[in-house]
Amino acid sequence: MKGLIAVDLDGTLLNASGQVSPRNIQAIADLRDAGFKVVPATGRSWRESRRVFEVIQAKGMAVTSGGSVLSEASTGKTVERLAINPELVRRLTEAVLARGLLAHLLRDHDSSCHDYCLVGTGEVNPATEWWLKNHQVDVRRVDSIEDLEKLGFDHVLRVGAVERGDVLAPVCAAMRAQFHGQASMQSWSAVTSNAAIGSETHLLEIYSVDTDKWTMIQKLRDRHGLTNDQVFAIGDGLNDLIMVREAGVGIAMQNSHAELRPFAKHIAPHHHDDGFAHAVDQILSGAIHAQSVRSTM
Repeated sequence: MKGLIAVDLDGTLLNASGQVSPRNIQAIADLRDAGFKVVPATGRSWRESRRVFEVIQAKGMAVTSGGSVLSEASTGKTVERLAINPELVRRLTEAVLARGLLAHLLRDHDSSCHDYCLVGTGEVNPATEWWLKNHQVDVRRVDSIEDLEKLGFDHVLRVGAVERGDVLAPVCAAMRAQFHGQASMQSWSAVTSNAAIGSETHLLEIYSVDTDKWTMIQKLRDRHGLTNDQVFAIGDGLNDLIMVREAGVGIAMQNSHAELRPFAKHIAPHHHDDGFAHAVDQILSGAIHAQSVRSTM
């Protein structure tokens, strides 16, 4: 194996319509033919990613649910996971509800009878309604913590909320202070029906401490006996920051979050211009490698 290519989905491999372009599909095939292992690394759960995995004929492992799960790409079987401690799930959910938000609990589908549990009596954000319907995931709805107890607090990978960015930013800051050292969290732009990046609708995502995509990518790197110089990471969002920073070759998309770009060794073209395929061309030609200096393609 020549190396491992960890690639984000939304805003990276996928275009503005949420599709994988023919050129990007061919780029993945070219990488495999050249001896690289392509590993999708996404904030989506496996069920939310499965259509994309089918299109790209994903094989082997996939890093899903923001790095909290290592899944078999073709079957969705959970190989490893980093679930949140059940008691912490309770306290995080209570904190989200106390701030007037609907709590979104993502569970490990391999261990639970549903994918999401929405907790609270508030209205579901239109972006959430679209996302859940579009990806055909199994959802439960309960009104309170007491109702949630009947379903249990286990197998939860992420606690979150969906609202406007100006609402979630101070909530995220306050909860970081409240749960310092107990959980990792971020608030950033959500994918909606009309915006792949830059939406005013934001996600609050809370994981067990030190959970991120790089956690699982390291496990795959070591499992395959690779050096860090053989690991390439390509992404655009805040949840790609650590993998882009730590990989031997970190590549950010032109459309990437401003906080991510300084950590990348290379900047690929915009995702709607097949920036992933451009990056692959440079990797296969040898123009991009671990020792190369920062460049814009």
